[in-house]
Amino acid sequence: MTFYLVLSLFLVLVGHAFRLLRWEQFIRIYERPLRGQMLRGMAGGYALNFVLPFHLGDVFRAVFTGRRMKSGIGFALATVIMDRFLDVWFVALGFGTFWALGQGGAAVLGAAQYYLVFSLVLALGLVLVVALRDLLKKGCLAFCGLFNDTLKLDGMMFFWSLINTFKDLGRIKIGRLVVNTVLMWAAYLGSYTALAAALPAAGQPMALVDVFDLLFGRNAADLSALLPGGAMGAAAPAASILLLCWFALPLLAMWLVTLLPENVRGAVNQATQAAPAGESYLNLLPQADPQDRAAFLSQYFGLQNKEWVKGFLKMNQGITILQDYSAGSNATTMLCMDAEKTFYRKYAFGADGDKLAEQLAWLRTQQDRLPLCDILQSSTEDGCCWYDMVYDPQAVGLFRYLHSNPVEKSTAILREVLDTLEEKLYRPTARPADMEKIEQYIDKKVDANLQKLRDARSLRELMAADTIWVNGVEYKNLHQLAWLFDRERLKTLFAADPVGTIHGDLTIENIICRLNPGANGGWYLIDPNTGNLHESPCLDYGKLLQSLHGGYEFMMMTPRCTVQENHIDFQLTRSAAYDTLFEAVCDDLRARCGAAGLHSILAHELIHWLRLMPYKLNKDKKRAPMFYAGLVMVANDLNTWENEGKFDEKARTDRR
Repeated sequence: MTFYLVLSLFLVLVGHAFRLLRWEQFIRIYERPLRGQMLRGMAGGYALNFVLPFHLGDVFRAVFTGRRMKSGIGFALATVIMDRFLDVWFVALGFGTFWALGQGGAAVLGAAQYYLVFSLVLALGLVLVVALRDLLKKGCLAFCGLFNDTLKLDGMMFFWSLINTFKDLGRIKIGRLVVNTVLMWAAYLGSYTALAAALPAAGQPMALVDVFDLLFGRNAADLSALLPGGAMGAAAPAASILLLCWFALPLLAMWLVTLLPENVRGAVNQATQAAPAGESYLNLLPQADPQDRAAFLSQYFGLQNKEWVKGFLKMNQGITILQDYSAGSNATTMLCMDAEKTFYRKYAFGADGDKLAEQLAWLRTQQDRLPLCDILQSSTEDGCCWYDMVYDPQAVGLFRYLHSNPVEKSTAILREVLDTLEEKLYRPTARPADMEKIEQYIDKKVDANLQKLRDARSLRELMAADTIWVNGVEYKNLHQLAWLFDRERLKTLFAADPVGTIHGDLTIENIICRLNPGANGGWYLIDPNTGNLHESPCLDYGKLLQSLHGGYEFMMMTPRCTVQENHIDFQLTRSAAYDTLFEAVCDDLRARCGAAGLHSILAHELIHWLRLMPYKLNKDKKRAPMFYAGLVMVANDLNTWENEGKFDEKARTDRR
């Protein structure tokens, strides 16, 4: 009896070892398996399966290991389900074989029928999942939406993990999976055979088919099987003890293995490694931030932007997204990392991808003229454009630099930026103004956007009023200032503009300052905007004023606004540093361009605010009234300055 018991214990441990190797194949697609934690999870799970019904120990296995995985509990549970999913088929095959051989009688026939039906249901379920995948995705989203944000994300992560664990089976070495499965069940069957040989000596004659039915039949063995009324309740005490030892001792051994010296465990791991030590893993999801993950999964399960989701996953599979730095554009900018470095990645799809490709081409073309961001790599394939930029932890946007350093430093940097642009970009590319393009510019950027504003239902009541109140201050509404957008007036004003290649989006945030300037200089530019019809430096200067005069960056940080009739209220923040830098920039621009030039620049700033509105109405409806308020306030300032002749003196704002 002792020989057969020891043999059965040894073989069941061998079976558990191959189960561990098979289980880690599912995990290894996405991360490096932690064998010690997996062994402990398996041991605890088997122990709980012995004392609890419905295989609840498998939930413990998933929770225990998932809490120690980077991909989380949902992913761990998905891999455990996959592990058990394969077992169902083998157990069904086992009972079918015993029934075909005429062993086990009615009990085995019932179990064979049960597992056959179960297997067919699983197969049908897989077919239905594939056929009804879109409907099921929406159902998953609806179900997860019943819970709070944390549980909703956990639920979506579980379903996402389950879907991808099945989908990515093709990445698993099927040959190794088959070998691990066959060897695992060969060891288990050998253990059951040895156990059956040991039990007669303990007073409980049993054959292999009886042990198999005891473990996997419709009344599968747990602690209740050893109690009175259970399958082994009437067995001799020695048989009950033997069976209890067979259950418990391998689990104790599995736990003790995790306590072996590290050099011993390392040698075992090295000898049984299923993949090279330097292997790379897929990210289950590239986003590190939970809110970003939730937003992406909501789009996926809500069937929004299918092509975007597909392209996003393909492009970002090998990286981790640390933070989303996207601002007010249709392109996305993220701080990312891979195994070697941290970097910024910017990407867009479709027509927005084409626009980004133009931006990339501009950066390549102008890199010898201007201090620009360094491009690490790029791609313009499959309807998508993306490029990676160097991440410098000592480089920050001018907005942050301005508010953490003496304003004189920012003034000096901005003056240097404008000098460099004038000397190396504007003058070398200067050309005569094109009246036809000026008219196209007014058609598309002024008249067309004004019409979009008039057509916007959400702003209809606001725009109908003669005046609007912004944070308790009354302003003339836009239709009261229609003369500012008069075609002939604008044509005359813009005809005197200098023309040449421009940056196109010279906002405060697109000027990057180095905290410790070295040989590379104290600043560089990012995110140009190409394709401007009227390419005048005045457009660049107008973008600067959109920041410093209109306070665009502060508005972007304001989360909400309220609208009641013609009253718009929001937390309008404006720093003294912005005021000081605005005055300095106006002085500088007056010196560069004269009073007439400053007049044109301010008109371009107004048009920039107007161009912004359709995007906000489409992408940011709740805050669109706030940006409309910004447009109205800038228009009122321009109206006041023109009426009072302030283009002959230092331009100041009356609403600080």
